[in-house]
Amino acid sequence: MTFETKYKDTDFLNVLSTTQPCTSAYVMKTLGCARDTAKAYLKKLEVEGKAKKVEVSGGSPLWLKVEESQEEQA
Repeated sequence: MTFETKYKDTDFLNVLSTTQPCTSAYVMKTLGCARDTAKAYLKKLEVEGKAKKVEVSGGSPLWLKVEESQEEQA
């Protein structure tokens, strides 16, 4: 049995904004993927410096796309 990758990094980056943070649940609903899939891709993008997680007191973390100029500085 082989598994194909259904999503690409760009799918997740296209959902994220550089100015309006969103939750992983929003990403999940927008792309129609599982919560674990959304979280895994967002974490991967964070490690690569393409997304930023913003902790919110008493709530779910929010996600932003990193602007390319910030990405180059990392």
